[in-house]
Amino acid sequence: MPGSEENTYVRDQNARVDPLFTIGALTVAAVREILADLPDDAVVVVAHPDRDGTDCSPLADVQECWFLPRSGESVPIGRDADGNVHEPGPGDLYAVLLQPVM
Repeated sequence: MPGSEENTYVRDQNARVDPLFTIGALTVAAVREILADLPDDAVVVVAHPDRDGTDCSPLADVQECWFLPRSGESVPIGRDADGNVHEPGPGDLYAVLLQPVM
């Protein structure tokens, strides 16, 4: 995929998503800015959203995905484990998925 400066596909796809699904959401650019001055050896910990921040886990992986805001699910970019490719619909959000250690 082209760099973020050239990638109008992501911008156009995400513009089709209801803005209510993205209120308060961080972009990759915002995360880079927030982390820019932090120590490189600090561990990133992810809070489980259903447990009021009382259950946390270190970040294990970062993946591009399609986020389906209405269901709260995500599907991979490209082929999934069954070999299927998700064709994004107007409500699908191109996103970065942060996978915690279980």
